[in-house]
Amino acid sequence: MTKNKWLDLIDMVETKFKIDENYKEPMNDGSPGEKHIVEFTGPMGKIKLEFTEKARLADVKTIYSGRVGSDVTINKIYDEEDIVSHMNAYKWDEIRKDWVTIQGDLF
Repeated sequence: MTKNKWLDLIDMVETKFKIDENYKEPMNDGSPGEKHIVEFTGPMGKIKLEFTEKARLADVKTIYSGRVGSDVTINKIYDEEDIVSHMNAYKWDEIRKDWVTIQGDLF
């Protein structure tokens, strides 16, 4: 999903439903980028849309020694100019009290 399609989707959600929460947060895995999260209540119940933009992982370098008991270090190298984006949709499950992923054919 592109940034323009994401913004069009948010505009559509704002016109049809009331947005409960709209916020951004950094990536959990430490990669450069952020998540834009929108929560609203629709006909299916409480829905969370999550749009992720982050730098593409270019290389992973493992630094280690052949000695017994030595540490292993993993360095991830990101391409700051190549941005990857995708969207996930979740539905609130009242029984589990947790977000459940919505499959593409249901949304």
